[in-house]
Amino acid sequence: MLLRLIIAAILGAILGLERELRKKTGGVKTNALVSLASCGFILIVREINSAETARVITGIIQGVGFIGGGLILKAGNTAKNVTGAAEIWVSSAIGIACGVGLWQIAISLLLISLLLLRLTRKYLPPHPHNQ
Repeated sequence: MLLRLIIAAILGAILGLERELRKKTGGVKTNALVSLASCGFILIVREINSAETARVITGIIQGVGFIGGGLILKAGNTAKNVTGAAEIWVSSAIGIACGVGLWQIAISLLLISLLLLRLTRKYLPPHPHNQ
């Protein structure tokens, strides 16, 4: 269980590092904690009653959605930090995958997220409100 928690926190931190380097909200600590907590909730419920795992996953998704909604700021006609909110959700999915022992999914989520973020920065022009 400790290994799952550590890996969840490390993978979440790696995802958050990308945002931290770009001086965006939801950096290393936020992503590491969301991933760690998601993994922790799964491990706890599996120890108590594995039949409740799906219900806890649903609760995690809703709770992280609430946190993500708090990250999004409306500035005039635009919304800011939407990517940060989405990244928090990915971090949570990484933690859930670690909690149930699906390492390949956790690592795939991390790598695909980082690849998508890199490709969008490289090939799409910056949004006007980010300049």
